[in-house]
Amino acid sequence: MGDAPVQAGGQQRRIACARRGVSFECGLGGECWCAAEPFRLPVADTAEDCLCPACLRAAAAAQGI
Repeated sequence: MGDAPVQAGGQQRRIACARRGVSFECGLGGECWCAAEPFRLPVADTAEDCLCPACLRAAAAAQGI
């Protein structure tokens, strides 16, 4: 759950990974590092916000993606 405000216009926001608490940059408007990943995960039915690169890749691997 990111506690930084969401910023419009494709700006970066600094948030903490919902799983490990690691701080990382999250881009809005399709300008994020995750847009370059070769997979897309469904949005969880939880209150989780973005995941850091390591957690996103681990979640994809766990789902066989």
